[in-house]
Amino acid sequence: NDGQLPLLASATGGSKSFNMSPGLYLVHAAYGHASAIRNIEIGPDSNTEFFILNAGGLKLSAVAGEDTPISPDLLRFDVFEQEADLRGNRKLVAQRVLSGQVIPFQAGIYHVVSQYGNLNAEIRADIRVTAGKVTKAQLKHRAARITLRLVRNFGGDALANTKWSVLNESGDLITESTSAFPRMVLSEGTYTAIAKNGDRIYSEDFTVIPGVNRDVEVLLEG
Repeated sequence: NDGQLPLLASATGGSKSFNMSPGLYLVHAAYGHASAIRNIEIGPDSNTEFFILNAGGLKLSAVAGEDTPISPDLLRFDVFEQEADLRGNRKLVAQRVLSGQVIPFQAGIYHVVSQYGNLNAEIRADIRVTAGKVTKAQLKHRAARITLRLVRNFGGDALANTKWSVLNESGDLITESTSAFPRMVLSEGTYTAIAKNGDRIYSEDFTVIPGVNRDVEVLLEG
């Protein structure tokens, strides 16, 4: 009545056996994000059916710059179908894939989006998954991790009760923070850090170099 076929049996693992009455059945097999579906007619004698899923593994990783490691908790991958609709949208296949994790996919080409941090460090790539093989792909982010500090002198302690704003070269607001020394990931480019402490405002221009994680110190001027 609801348009759904009743589920008669399910199992996980490799080879499985089911005791079924003779008749026509619809069988679905899935391995990760690869799947196959088939009509099978069962007679009075035992049947053995093999499913070929045409699947391959995909293992994703990323570095910043040429070879700077990225902490796994700052990295995420989303996998989409390669083809986009008329609006340019792609169907999501797998979300928040972990770095270094091998996940089965149907053989084909996929559009991978990698996010480093939660601001503007994002890269995209089309990657082909080959049946029967593990495809390893390492993406390179043009970004770095930056820590902002308002100090009385270079190398000094960061001052508390500081409100931060970060603008890009066009003057657009990228992020705000009330932390004494906020840490953030920014894509390659030139930015302005604005620190408000009490009724005083200080600023400093800085450049993000891919893979070069560093502190940006804004000097408290008398």
